[in-house]
Amino acid sequence: MCPRNAGSNKSRFTLWLSETTLKDLSSIQKVTGKESVAEVVRDAIHVYQELLKARENGVELYYEHSESKERGRIWLLPGPVPISKKNRK
Repeated sequence: MCPRNAGSNKSRFTLWLSETTLKDLSSIQKVTGKESVAEVVRDAIHVYQELLKARENGVELYYEHSESKERGRIWLLPGPVPISKKNRK
């Protein structure tokens, strides 16, 4: 991830968020030790981009709950809803 002051090829835009979302992002900032909420958002965009690239390369993502052992496919938007192949038409 590029630091804020690296390079000159940058743009600025306005993003309106609810108070709840801003509080959530601020909490993530504190937990992760990021310098700003903007850094949290930039990191989240980067993670999303990498997940989309992985999906384009045929990677399917799954989860397993540590206690219940429930398993399932992770639904990454945009994309098809993760339903089992036997239930597809």
